[in-house]
Amino acid sequence: MADIEAVPALFGRSILVRAVAAELMSPESVGVILVGEAGIGKTAIARQVSDELRNTVRVIPVRGGAGLRSIPYGALSRYLVGLSLADVDSPAVILRHFMKHLSRELRSQVPPVILIDDAHNLDNESCLLIMQLATARKVKVLATARQAPGPSGEFERAAKDGLLSQHLIEPLALADVHELCERLLGGPVLTGTARLLAAKTRGNPLLLTMLVDQGRVQGYLVEVNGVWRARGPRPAIDAPLADLLMHDLGDRSDDELAVLEAMAVSGPVRIASLEADVDWSVLAQLVQEQLIEVDPSSEQVVSLKHPLHGEALRGSIPPARALDLAQRALVPMPESPSTPGELTSFVTAALRASSFVEDAVLLRAARVGNRLHDPAFALKVLDAVREPVPTPSYLLEAAWAQWNDRNFALARVLVDESLQGATDPGVVRDGIVLSLHLHLREGEGAGALHDDVERWADLLIAVGNEDGIDPLVRSAALSEVRLLRVSIEIMRGNLHGTSDLEKMPVGPGLPAEVKLAHLGLLAHALVGTGRPQAASLALEEAHTLLEENLEPLLTYRDSVAGEHLMALVCSGSWDRARDLFHTTYRTDTDSGFLLSGWLDLIEGSMSLCAGSYLDARRRLVLAVEAFRDIDGSHIIEWLSGLAAYACARAGDTPGARALIEAHTTQRGQSDAVAHLMGDAYVAAALGHLQEQDAVSRLRWIALRAEKSHSLLVAATALDHAVVLGDRTALEPLAAVTRSFDGEEGTSLHRFAAAAAGGDRQALIVESEAARRSGYLPLAIRCLEEATLIGPPSGAASRSMDRQLSALRAELRMAPGAGAVPLAHGARLTQGEQVIMKLVAAGHSNREIAEIRAISPRTVEGHLYRIFAKLGITRREVLQQPPATP
Repeated sequence: MADIEAVPALFGRSILVRAVAAELMSPESVGVILVGEAGIGKTAIARQVSDELRNTVRVIPVRGGAGLRSIPYGALSRYLVGLSLADVDSPAVILRHFMKHLSRELRSQVPPVILIDDAHNLDNESCLLIMQLATARKVKVLATARQAPGPSGEFERAAKDGLLSQHLIEPLALADVHELCERLLGGPVLTGTARLLAAKTRGNPLLLTMLVDQGRVQGYLVEVNGVWRARGPRPAIDAPLADLLMHDLGDRSDDELAVLEAMAVSGPVRIASLEADVDWSVLAQLVQEQLIEVDPSSEQVVSLKHPLHGEALRGSIPPARALDLAQRALVPMPESPSTPGELTSFVTAALRASSFVEDAVLLRAARVGNRLHDPAFALKVLDAVREPVPTPSYLLEAAWAQWNDRNFALARVLVDESLQGATDPGVVRDGIVLSLHLHLREGEGAGALHDDVERWADLLIAVGNEDGIDPLVRSAALSEVRLLRVSIEIMRGNLHGTSDLEKMPVGPGLPAEVKLAHLGLLAHALVGTGRPQAASLALEEAHTLLEENLEPLLTYRDSVAGEHLMALVCSGSWDRARDLFHTTYRTDTDSGFLLSGWLDLIEGSMSLCAGSYLDARRRLVLAVEAFRDIDGSHIIEWLSGLAAYACARAGDTPGARALIEAHTTQRGQSDAVAHLMGDAYVAAALGHLQEQDAVSRLRWIALRAEKSHSLLVAATALDHAVVLGDRTALEPLAAVTRSFDGEEGTSLHRFAAAAAGGDRQALIVESEAARRSGYLPLAIRCLEEATLIGPPSGAASRSMDRQLSALRAELRMAPGAGAVPLAHGARLTQGEQVIMKLVAAGHSNREIAEIRAISPRTVEGHLYRIFAKLGITRREVLQQPPATP
């Protein structure tokens, strides 16, 4: 069979092609009909099936057409040559003539297959004749048809009666879209870009292929650091793609086209605004043909189903008509918009209609647009503000727009100016949040924030002390000052005050913003001290606050979600992390486009724990590239170190070196915990790249982290020191992780405590538990440690050897496991080779220590690394040095 995966229209359809071909060859089958929207790949699939069958049966092509639908037997005209005009009116004569054409095939034991493209345009007479032959088992049917209006007459009835097997061709799933984009572009593609293209094309392979091709030509899709990305959330469409989309809409009635144009200009439209001009039957027809869809959350709103249809229609509508459509579709803004989307939709429609909107409403809409990462919308709205003198609110939103647009220097000037004259507590809070983002983004680190923090504290206190101010506002200002100073300590990596933060009172009368800030800081500190599960519980309350009043609290949405996602990642709660991301960020939003790096971080971290190092490398490198663009959670240093480690474990030395180098240039862009965590992973990566001082670096990082109570960093560094052969790190690792919670933390503690305490049985039990949880590397390490604890009996030793061999084989066969340095391809350092030779010569650990002038414990560490690299568990196996130095 041809390599159908190389054809974009057939991408991901190989199983379906084989299934349909097998079904047509079955004696019980009458035929198959493939149903789906235009461009979904129906024709390509049918042709591939026919190619599969050509060596076995004859395929007779028939094509329907809109122009032939009203002509009896028009689709079969090529097979009815020679009939007189009188014969055309006789179905019996036509049937005999057509069967005569098929006479040779009808004598075969295998009936021919009639391939009918566009069966929704087949005339009724042709359809009836073909179904007569099919039900008589003279032919078989392979047809394609649009999902709406659907197959013609007899085909539709045959499908409903089960005579024809019907296959609905679904759009490509997101994973298939991502893989197809990477094949079309010839390299990795950011997950956010793949999600954007999937949303814009609704997984239609034809539209996706055209959009990718034009994006590459236009420079909308660019390659940066070896990864393809979109240069914004809104791709423009070129003339060929626009023509294809308009052709799809070409046979619409005037009333139908008017509805489609109104939605293209105004976005989602309330059905009530269409009632005066549009008949219900028109809307029903457009819904049936899947050109528009009703909002499931509000049955009173309809919108275009395909986003690209809107792009094509807007480009074809004259400006005057577009203005008229916008004005006719505009409805008054609700007194209290229930969602941020409702507010932005109204303001968008009002601006298109050149309608008056109050400045206060415009500033609210600009704020929403900025917090949803849409600077183009925010700037457009700010341009419509009529206030002659820029207010602090206006300046602040202009600053946020520049931040989103990555103009950091201008954003700094604007936010400083806005805070100078601000008296509104909300403006002050939002301004301080943006200032913190800018300080870290510009690499200044927490240490440089002291003077600004004191200035902001004075500002908050001044706002709270104004004459006639509500006592609750004054109390809120004092609480915010305390939290602000605590946040700087936490950003500096000092987590000793975590317990104080847990006890800090948050009165019921305080603003929700203050509560969110407190819960976010508490969660951040809890994660840093190894308690991500407790952090997740705290953030559940924060999510409740956000859900109750989202618009005023939008400034905190990303930080709350980011802290929660990080907590779930650190606790090993992968499914919950995915669910949280998808709940918070819809695929078709700008936030979903920009922040999809979280999905890569989730998947990459899970793959690391499972030992799927190639998968981990791929996803974490994508995450680094995504977070370079926007990092409101300030974890880029943590993430770059993690990706470097994944590259080292996957055998990608150049990739690891490049990320390690990049890590050093990002200093100051994360808080101290994320910075130290990145350093720990970099040191671990260097250890796997055979750097000699990696273990000493890890021990130094652990010591420094433990002093500041950054226990998660300390545990990470100590754990990697153990992996690299330093068994003296087991006891401090067990002590550091004693208070940890979550699946990962508690598993690590049980391993370290059992290994440090010499409890072989506990290690065997923990190995099985880790295997069940999918943590294969940890399962292997547990058994490796168990073999080093005293001399086990012969039966026990053989049992552990069998279990280790099975686990290593399982790890090697795991999807994406990649270049795992186990028994094959092991490379020993010069010191390890010398020690192995001494072991092979029969020397004990104490004798080797005396010969090498090192401690017996250091010899044990070397042997631990040698065993791991060679995939063995007993020194008796070391009969000779390895062949490869």
